[in-house]
Amino acid sequence: MAKKVRIFFSKSNQLVYDLKMGHEIKAIRQKLDAISSDRKFHLEERNVEIGVKSMKRDDSHSFNVTILPITGIRGLGKTTLAQFIFNDQAIKKYFQLKMWVCVSDIFDVQKIVEQILESITNKKQEVSAMETLASRIRKEIEGKKYLLVLDDVWNEDSEKWDKLKTILMGGARGNRILVTTRSEMVANITGIVEHPYFLGGLNEEDSWSLFKQMAFRDGEEAGNSTLVTIGKEILKKCLGVPLAIRTIGRTLSYLQNSETEWLLFKNNKLSKIKEKDILPTLKLSYDQLPSHLKQCFAYCSLFPKDYMINKPLLVNLWIAQGFVKLSDEDECLEDVGHEYFMDLYWRSFFQEARMDGLGNIIYFKMHDLMHDLAVSVARSLITIVDNDKKIIIEKTRHVSIVDDKYFSSGVSTSFSKATRIRTFLTPYKLQHISESACDKLFSSCEKLRALDLHGTWVGHDRKSIKNLKLLRYLDLSGNSNIKKLPNSITKLQNLHTLVLFDCVSLEELPRELEKLINLRHLVIDNCEVLSHMPCGLGKLTNLQTLSSFVIHSVASTSKHIGGLGELNQLNNLRGTLKVIGMRGEKDVALDYKAANLKEKHLLQALYLQWRKEDKGDEMLALESFQLHPNLKKLYIEYYACVRFPISLSLLTNLVTFELWRCKKLEYLPRLSQLPSLQRLYLKELDSLQYISNWGDQSSDFLSSSSSSSAITPFLPSLDEIQLLRCHNLKGWWRKRSD
Repeated sequence: MAKKVRIFFSKSNQLVYDLKMGHEIKAIRQKLDAISSDRKFHLEERNVEIGVKSMKRDDSHSFNVTILPITGIRGLGKTTLAQFIFNDQAIKKYFQLKMWVCVSDIFDVQKIVEQILESITNKKQEVSAMETLASRIRKEIEGKKYLLVLDDVWNEDSEKWDKLKTILMGGARGNRILVTTRSEMVANITGIVEHPYFLGGLNEEDSWSLFKQMAFRDGEEAGNSTLVTIGKEILKKCLGVPLAIRTIGRTLSYLQNSETEWLLFKNNKLSKIKEKDILPTLKLSYDQLPSHLKQCFAYCSLFPKDYMINKPLLVNLWIAQGFVKLSDEDECLEDVGHEYFMDLYWRSFFQEARMDGLGNIIYFKMHDLMHDLAVSVARSLITIVDNDKKIIIEKTRHVSIVDDKYFSSGVSTSFSKATRIRTFLTPYKLQHISESACDKLFSSCEKLRALDLHGTWVGHDRKSIKNLKLLRYLDLSGNSNIKKLPNSITKLQNLHTLVLFDCVSLEELPRELEKLINLRHLVIDNCEVLSHMPCGLGKLTNLQTLSSFVIHSVASTSKHIGGLGELNQLNNLRGTLKVIGMRGEKDVALDYKAANLKEKHLLQALYLQWRKEDKGDEMLALESFQLHPNLKKLYIEYYACVRFPISLSLLTNLVTFELWRCKKLEYLPRLSQLPSLQRLYLKELDSLQYISNWGDQSSDFLSSSSSSSAITPFLPSLDEIQLLRCHNLKGWWRKRSD
């Protein structure tokens, strides 16, 4: 933060009225222009200067807090500016609590209070009365100095503001609330700051600089004066809004710097846009999309604003709807779906991509403007059931229930008319859905391709689900009451994806699971009591995802329980595979070679886990495990022997290596065999004394000291080491004399 932001959020701010704002606002504009130019370089700079017309501390009365609204039209970067403040190191040191709440269209005080508590505790709040939630908030903030960001506020009802402020009174003096809003009325009714901060667009110079980065190869005009002239005319319609500049610039870049194409875009499409219309300007980029990307983008309006969308889930939903088309029989649906996503991402229709440790995009967001655009182009085909819409019309093809209090009898009754529904999505866990509503959905909506009932499955014997013959995507995750799935699920032979994540009471999968011949994704993480895999699983050779494989002690003798040999032919597996063993199965070791992991070239991460510590002395013959060189992560937990069993010599692409709770392990493998290793985690290795033997060093290190300074050339890519409760560890190198 620059000096003025730090002063605003500091103890020394007396908030005097005689501060003259004219020249201050001009200076602030200049600073924000500089910040805006940094946006095109991924917003790495965090120096922000904000001036406010302020008030005396005495005027803050019993609320003990100052509110600063940031206002401006959509797409200018109000949220980004608030993020700069929220993440600044000086702010982190000054405030004991920091909370962020995305408010959006509906200013529901109870929902906001729940989100504040979630931001403090990092846990989903149970359904509670308002009085209980208010009591929890006061307990959390009592005597503490806090910063609360309320992002994208629309509420112009002063009574709702007063109700929220009453709940937030308990903190220490010096609290701050930062509000981002498009509405000047909202800024004026907060009642604590007389003059909000108005955020303007980029100036002409910075707008052109950003436009060049998006529209031209290598960010340069290459001396083409005609394109520069056309580009600057087009730029005027973007009003200095960074999102519009990026999106229009990316669209023009796909026209291959053709003067003719740019001129057609300017004269035939851009000329119809009024000077102050941002959304129609963005729609020009949508109009340029190929048809397959148009429907994929419109489909994203099913998710609420500010929602962190799971990218693999979205691609699987696109596949379920038939949006993803193959041009070659050797192509993979998931790979083509990923290309669709990246195409939209690079065109700026998506943003804020978040990656896992292996370089895969897992989550992303849509800007509010892009969400509005998606809603406008989807029209009546998509219905979001919330405060505004509580009835599903006949034309609807895709339904999203964003809050269970709107899942009324009226909604479930409308299933009988809206029989062409192809998607039923619940982005947030529903608390109240009756058995009758569930059965009505199954019986009336037989054209469903995607069904999401995570956390809402009613009963274990919903036989009527077999009516959904066209179903390709089924999410039953987070249902703690499921012990066994109805066998009728095996009649869904078009099913591509079955998600059972976090079904903590699930004891077994259907015995005839092999009938799901088109199954591509079986997600069964965190199913802690799942005892085995069914025989015949190995016949599902289309499987791309098998997140867990549970070994049972009688796998070799039971005709219903599958052993590791079921993995033998599943060579299309990708992503992460967890092999989970039950302690005491001496015959299990014989199956490891049969898993044929060396042929699974798409597998990125392998977890070898046992569910409890071994009390016996049996040797598990993991030596027969041969892994493919493409593997990027290896995790082993509760391995019960003295020496590490697997050769790592071929794992030249391994970036993460983790050992946990291997109590007897004394000797690690030669880490020098892992040139790409970036992260090394060693946790609760009670018997480990040294990480490397003297003989593991190359001749270059034999004559050097055994200090930690030798680790860097020994492991050139290593960025992070975590050592946790390795109580007998003496050092990195074991000397020859040891």
